[in-house]
Amino acid sequence: MSTAALLFLRLAAASASAAVELPSRSLGPVAEAPALSLWTPVMPALGLSAVPLLSAPSMPSLPPTPFSTAPLDLSKAAGVYERRGVGLLVLDAKDSTSLHLSEGSRRAHGMIRGVIDDAESAASAFDGRVIRRLGDGSLIAFPSYAAALGAAQEIQKRATGVPVLRVGVHVGRVLVDATGAAPEIYGRAVERTLALAASAEGGKIVVDPGLKGAASAPSREPEKPRPVDIVTIEKAATMFAGLDGWTTAYERYGRRRSYAAVKTFHAHVRAAVERRGGVVVKTEGETVMASFPTAEAAVLAAGDIQGRMAELRMAAPLGRLFRPRVGVSWGRVIREERAGELDYFGNTVNAAARLMKLSGDGEAMISGSAAAEPGVAALLEGAGRENAKLKGFEGEVPVLRLKPALRPRDAQAEKELK
Repeated sequence: MSTAALLFLRLAAASASAAVELPSRSLGPVAEAPALSLWTPVMPALGLSAVPLLSAPSMPSLPPTPFSTAPLDLSKAAGVYERRGVGLLVLDAKDSTSLHLSEGSRRAHGMIRGVIDDAESAASAFDGRVIRRLGDGSLIAFPSYAAALGAAQEIQKRATGVPVLRVGVHVGRVLVDATGAAPEIYGRAVERTLALAASAEGGKIVVDPGLKGAASAPSREPEKPRPVDIVTIEKAATMFAGLDGWTTAYERYGRRRSYAAVKTFHAHVRAAVERRGGVVVKTEGETVMASFPTAEAAVLAAGDIQGRMAELRMAAPLGRLFRPRVGVSWGRVIREERAGELDYFGNTVNAAARLMKLSGDGEAMISGSAAAEPGVAALLEGAGRENAKLKGFEGEVPVLRLKPALRPRDAQAEKELK
């Protein structure tokens, strides 16, 4: 069997079921789980460089269990590997958009950041590692399900007042990528945890049936939150670009093959963003968040992403399944620099994320505020205009919908695409 064929071996994924509220009982014995290696294929057609064979230290093969205590190795030397029994926790500030509207951007950001920082500190006492910041929340990974539950309970004890936190806890097999500037994890278990948190009421912990129980994981002293170096308010364009309906790909086609496809999509979006003078802020699973100094640059980047999808579908693993969607907004954002990491917050960011979710296959949704900026109107000629209801926003907001046949292009882009 060839190396490429070995890469795309399908892995069985755990089935997800309805969420339940957390009861209390003790956990049984725990066991370690093995690590697997991954090789990411070269994509010369897209200008991607080769990624060498990477693997985590070998571990003994043991029966699968949802209650693993195998430590998560997130050092760059670990490379890309799979791990069973990873505890996952997603926390989200409920009604954060309304809080920004009622309290003002700077005050609301301070309130939310204080609660999230305290929650992350509590999670660190259970060996939790922040994998991804989700706007007004976080995705945190733990070496065991017990540790994730223990952290969730401690977080809810400490989270009093405003904002109220929604928390989802799950466990499963994930693919860990420690090769980049920040570690990432992928897989159906991650998507399931995000869904659990989204379904939670404020102040509740939601888990899957069959994974119930009170945690008895050992804890240690919580880490102090990292200090925020710089917080400023500025005007900028925010763009979110993601793959629609990708959750089932991890189960149907395997984590490693799906991961290779996602990384190819990330590279495609990054090239479009940087070509237009933007910066990739972060990736959130299958989604890329980017910031631009002008709305015109963001809209052109959105067009570049959608305009080259035909060749990407032909070159990428599982490319035929790609259903890209893009959201762009313009306005005041909170720019935060913390320990060398850059992030943006506020309702302009929230609007872009929700516009992406409203867009269809191959479409881009552009906010009315972005469309009103200099140079943008000519790019959106023929785009459909409508009003949309965005979660957390008062009333409907004007938006423009770019269909696949209406991708904005400038002369230089047309020349480079030939």
